[in-house]
Amino acid sequence: MGLHHITTIVFTAIFCVLGTYHLLSYFILKHRILLYYSILIFGLALHWSLYFFIEGSFGPDLASFALYASLITAMLTTFGLLRFTQNYLNITGKDFPRLHKTYRFLTALVICLPILHVFNILTAKNIWFNGILELLAAFTALASVIVNIVSGILLFKTNKFNTYYLYANTPLLLSGILYIATWLSMDYLPLDREFVVLICSILITLQLILFSILIGYKFKYIEDENAKMQVKANEILKIEVDKQTKNLQIAKQRLENQNGELIKVNKLKNKLFSLITHDVRAPLINLKQIVDIMENEIVDEKMKMFTGKLKSDISYKITMVNGLLQWSYQQLEGVTLNKQECDLQSTFYSIKKEFEKMANDKQIDIEINVSCKTIFIDKNMLLVVLRNLTSNAIKFSENGQKIVLWSKCSPEGIDVGVQDYGVGMHVGWHENVEQKNTPKTSLGTDGEKGTGFGLIIAKDFTEMNGGQLVCESINGKGTNFILRIPRQKVVM
Repeated sequence: MGLHHITTIVFTAIFCVLGTYHLLSYFILKHRILLYYSILIFGLALHWSLYFFIEGSFGPDLASFALYASLITAMLTTFGLLRFTQNYLNITGKDFPRLHKTYRFLTALVICLPILHVFNILTAKNIWFNGILELLAAFTALASVIVNIVSGILLFKTNKFNTYYLYANTPLLLSGILYIATWLSMDYLPLDREFVVLICSILITLQLILFSILIGYKFKYIEDENAKMQVKANEILKIEVDKQTKNLQIAKQRLENQNGELIKVNKLKNKLFSLITHDVRAPLINLKQIVDIMENEIVDEKMKMFTGKLKSDISYKITMVNGLLQWSYQQLEGVTLNKQECDLQSTFYSIKKEFEKMANDKQIDIEINVSCKTIFIDKNMLLVVLRNLTSNAIKFSENGQKIVLWSKCSPEGIDVGVQDYGVGMHVGWHENVEQKNTPKTSLGTDGEKGTGFGLIIAKDFTEMNGGQLVCESINGKGTNFILRIPRQKVVM
């Protein structure tokens, strides 16, 4: 066994190992680049293995068969090279129409030549035609190598892997040119064919190693790009989720605000309904009293019967209004607290401005005396309480008197009060209301009507804030209403 046999075995084995590796990689990764590359390598392995037989070491018949088969193996190798390059460089008809057509033409040629070659061997056995086919196959292989190099040059800047591809093709280009040139000139020049085959084997092996490294690097790059795309997709998804979450939160907040507004409107409706119901009750009571007087004065029996029926109807209506008034008053239990630090100086001042016209009509002076400046309480409830107390103080004060809005600190907590010097009232007013379940109408010094309903709300609002509404009053000398808030509720 000569040196050329050993080199042929070694390089054929190397090609087979590389081809098997990439074919297995294709079965795992399912990427066509690996399939075409394994076809390229196996084509080379088959083509190189023919050198065992071409020199006649195993008989003339096998040598003749090897010569005929060399065209098929060469075209198989060229087919793998064309398809590998086209897929690796991503040469499509849409992006690179001319190059794509060139590759399609060369691919069709490398498929047709072996078919014509086999057909000629099996039928006509025309040696001249067979020589033409071999010459065409050699030029097709050389043209394919050149087209691959040109493609790498044209697409040099489209992708960094195209640059690597062009550099990795250098050994293949050199071996292709050397091998084809030797094959074309071996009948005319005394060339050492074994040495040329050895050089080509080394160059092709180097090229295959470079391509294998390049493919591995490209797949690593693809994995990294896919990972980046996944991260980017996750970021976009997170942004979209955050956006939708924010929209949902806004919608939820809007809905909560609307619900809050509905609750406020409903509470306001209940309060207004209570006031309106109470205002309707007073005229009905007056009307009933008038009917009572008329009934006592009327002598005619028919008229008495009529007034009696009218009196019964009015009594029924009063009972119904009392029921509605009690129901609407009970709805106030749904009021919620919103405690905050409240500045008493500004609160008293706003109350004074609000009742300035009403006080001026009776020439009443509203004084402010603040010792404790702040209190922790529901401000809206405090304003409701102070409005009711101030309104009552003005109603039941004589012309030219004064009322005082005051606050002071005590060991127990803080007291906030409204004091007048008017006619005074019964200090157990709330006990009477609790026993009768309805407020009692009183007249002010100028005939103003006071229902007592506002005092009930003031008492409840004070207790809801953890305090107590205290009434200090002397008939003919005035009344002092005190909101007494315990020490733990105070903000000094």
